[in-house]
Amino acid sequence: MFAFLLGSILLSVVAFSQKSLASVAFCENADYESGALGISPYQTYQAAPFHPIQLNYALPPTNCPANNDVQGYFFLTPAGVVIMQDHVLILNPNGTLVGAIPGTFMGLHKYNGVDHVAVWKGQYEPGRRAYGRGYIVLLDNTYSPVANLYDLLYMNGVDIDQLQDDSKPWGWRRSSRVQVLHHELEITSNKTAIMVAYPPQAANLSAYGGPENGYIADGVVQEVDITTGRALFTWRASEHVDPGECYAAMGDATGKGTREYPWDYFHINSIQKQDDGNYLVSSRHCHVLYLIHPSGDIIWRMGGKMSDFVLPKGIEFSWQHHARIYNRSILSLFNNGATHFVKDLPFPQAFLLKFDYSNVDREISIINIQSPFNRKPAAARGSIQLLENGESIVGWGTSPYFSQHDANGEIKWSAQFAPSQNDNGAYRVFLHDWVGRPSTLPSMQISNTSTSNNVTVYAWWNGATEVSAWQLFGSAISNPLALTFLDVVSKVDFESTLRYAGEEDYEMFRVAAIDANGEILAYSDLVSLDGEIDVKADSQTVMGTRY
Repeated sequence: MFAFLLGSILLSVVAFSQKSLASVAFCENADYESGALGISPYQTYQAAPFHPIQLNYALPPTNCPANNDVQGYFFLTPAGVVIMQDHVLILNPNGTLVGAIPGTFMGLHKYNGVDHVAVWKGQYEPGRRAYGRGYIVLLDNTYSPVANLYDLLYMNGVDIDQLQDDSKPWGWRRSSRVQVLHHELEITSNKTAIMVAYPPQAANLSAYGGPENGYIADGVVQEVDITTGRALFTWRASEHVDPGECYAAMGDATGKGTREYPWDYFHINSIQKQDDGNYLVSSRHCHVLYLIHPSGDIIWRMGGKMSDFVLPKGIEFSWQHHARIYNRSILSLFNNGATHFVKDLPFPQAFLLKFDYSNVDREISIINIQSPFNRKPAAARGSIQLLENGESIVGWGTSPYFSQHDANGEIKWSAQFAPSQNDNGAYRVFLHDWVGRPSTLPSMQISNTSTSNNVTVYAWWNGATEVSAWQLFGSAISNPLALTFLDVVSKVDFESTLRYAGEEDYEMFRVAAIDANGEILAYSDLVSLDGEIDVKADSQTVMGTRY
């Protein structure tokens, strides 16, 4: 086909690489933060139909924008951005796009011992993104669904839906029950899923200033067997926690205690099952972390009005998110210190705390406290991910920043995906290793200015992590599978540009994605100059072919 070794070509193609309109992360770009670039700066491409967020390293890493010290990919779903709001974005540390998946990011989880991306899909209560109805799907590394967690809570009586009034807006006002799944998901090694729902529950609320025939939004934790759908554990906050324990008074922000607007007095936002079978549950509106026995009994409370622990001064957390226990001795917690209707602290903090899980010693000590670069409040959302080396990645909730902190809590760099005036942020931001091998084929588009002997082609493959280079091939209609090599470029961004300008006329073109070893991962379809697909790629798709 062509008389040279691809391995040697890959060492020399950098000079021929074409940078697309998309950009790597900015470094301390003042126009970005001032809003001069808009309230939601985003990347564009010549042909790929994606518009991911544009990162700016407000506090740059040592080697900005490459950030080579970071291994893996950032996973997040930005909220309040102009385009691609409800997508899971997978980003390189330098800010370039790896992949975009429709839905809300629910974490990377091991299922059958293999990493899967969990995505929440559904609709939100208008104006209230914390509430909605939907389902969670687990995607393998080909981005194919392997488990759908939509029906499990229905099957187990948590959400008996479909009492609707179509004359009213969608949401709680349209259904007797509401299912809220995008706050938390855990997948255990026993192939179970732990989820949360907020079904309205009739309650006498006169003691709390509400109606006698009122309604609460109950906080329900349920663990189910993914294979059978059988409920293994169900816990309802209303059966164990009196509303008087909590801090969110009835009103427009938390619900008025009516059937249409149930009172969300408890508000679960994180769950973690422990190795001994107990469950750690975070109640945002009660300012408490509860350790719950499989019987449903509360073993201990940390924080709030009835704490079983003595909290050191400076970590009296409130309106918190994303609690996790490590090795029965370390607790990580994102302390918002604020909500949309109350502000206890000027800015949030992420805690790493040392404590006694058995609660024999009720003292808690501080390992470190992590603060945001911009010292802005975060009224909701937020996460802290403890890395294996003791460092951490913190997503700053409604403040559209995330940052890395060393083992002492000191900030190493801080990235933003919108100016700080944009107060939507992301629910959680994580850093993960990931190998994406999409079941879909590589995509390509021929420039509309191309002729048969002067061709420009744009190539991309959404979600693929192993592409190091792209090859361009041409062929004649009379023998479309007799491919002639035309060009090769290294992959430096989500979209790559390939060109051919020569004496020979070619009527059909296709690209091949190449890995770091010079092996072909997959071909695109064979496309003619008018953009029509003339030969499907399955006629020539290969894995492991080497030229």
